[in-house]
Amino acid sequence: MNRMQIVVLIVLCISLAGHYVSQKMLLARGWKAENADPYIRRLMMNGGVLFITGIAALMVADKPFGLFGILLFIEGAVCVAFGRKLSRK
Repeated sequence: MNRMQIVVLIVLCISLAGHYVSQKMLLARGWKAENADPYIRRLMMNGGVLFITGIAALMVADKPFGLFGILLFIEGAVCVAFGRKLSRK
């Protein structure tokens, strides 16, 4: 694995962690809001986009990037779970 791949993986992991934190903030705002529909819609849309991106990453990934596709797929599932949790409020 060369240096460029390591840098790309580090950047992708940091951005994935940032995305998780922003989704937790969306969940908290939606929980406090009177009408949570916009937050639910955004969480579900983000989850769907991450599912599609994760599947595409798994299909075209080289050796170190397959793991990132799996992480994207898991993050998509977390977003959808947050949206479902918020919709049951």
